Amino acid sequence: MTDQRDKNQLLITDFDAVRTVDVMSRAVGTFVTSDSLRYSRGITQEEKSGDLYVTADNALYRITYTQRTVTRISGSGSPGNRDSTLRKSLFNYLEALIFITPETLLVADYANNKLRLLDMKSDKVTTLSVTNSLYRPASLLLTNNSLYVAQREKITQYKCEYNITIYIHL
Repeated sequence: MTDQRDKNQLLITDFDAVRTVDVMSRAVGTFVTSDSLRYSRGITQEEKSGDLYVTADNALYRITYTQRTVTRISGSGSPGNRDSTLRKSLFNYLEALIFITPETLLVADYANNKLRLLDMKSDKVTTLSVTNSLYRPASLLLTNNSLYVAQREKITQYKCEYNITIYIHL
């Protein structure tokens, strides 16, 4: 993804690190590395602070942009399937994630075949009900009032409506 703070830089997950790629020189660097980020996959960036959010194994981590500290936000790291508070919820192989409001993330819980909403303001994780069954959701795109979910062998489009407080109706 393009770094919102430096448009000439890409940010990419790489096993236990977030790497930088300068789009002009193609030089590769390391933004941060941590054992916590082992098996990292999804990455997104908070618009206001520039902080990064990364899915790694069965947990979600925040990386502060300025200090580059890594903090577990949700999930234990052990596989499971439970909606609860951010810290007590369990996931099974998190993949992609996107911000749908400044305080709400949508994550693809690949092995549980679910989309999960992580509301950081209310400290809750809830499973999003969808009209079609999901099988191995791996990638997410929210654009033009539609959510696109890439699954094992197909891409499903869901028309969305949402208001200022957030709720996506699929």
